[in-house]
Amino acid sequence: MRSLILTLSLAMALPMIPSIASADSHSCNQLRQTIFNQAPATTRNLPYGALTCAGVSEIHLLIIRRATYSGTQLESRIEAVFRGEGLIR
Repeated sequence: MRSLILTLSLAMALPMIPSIASADSHSCNQLRQTIFNQAPATTRNLPYGALTCAGVSEIHLLIIRRATYSGTQLESRIEAVFRGEGLIR
């Protein structure tokens, strides 16, 4: 009986996976635009469009906590995210 319920649950959940992935991609793109608009002007020339969603989230958290960093520290941490993803040297 439990395996039947598990099988039915999985069968119902599988069609929802592509729509969840596309919604996640849309959210990531919206957040990418937000961080680009709020990033320090000196970091605007970085390739934000090439960031993964994890990188976008990491930068977003840095920007939220921007009051705890000086201007150059925030820029250095943002650049470190790009270096971590192999987008800049």
